[in-house]
Amino acid sequence: MRRTVFKHMDKFAIKRLLMEIGQHRLNKECQQKRLPLPKRVRLFHLEQNDDCTLLKYKYQNGEKTVMKVDEFELPETGWVRIKQR
Repeated sequence: MRRTVFKHMDKFAIKRLLMEIGQHRLNKECQQKRLPLPKRVRLFHLEQNDDCTLLKYKYQNGEKTVMKVDEFELPETGWVRIKQR
């Protein structure tokens, strides 16, 4: 069965979201999930499914969810629909 998600990869919108989240909160979320601190904005993307919107980062060993971002101001345009298995 395929599921549909929406991805947003605009680095300027993600950079604005990261500024709203703040360095302290991002550090805390990464420590809780035992992830190294992300360093490059271009490796972030947003992924939205039926339930929530997630901030994800592409690490060397694969893509990982950093945090849930439903409570923050999200971009309205630039979302791309992707069908996944």
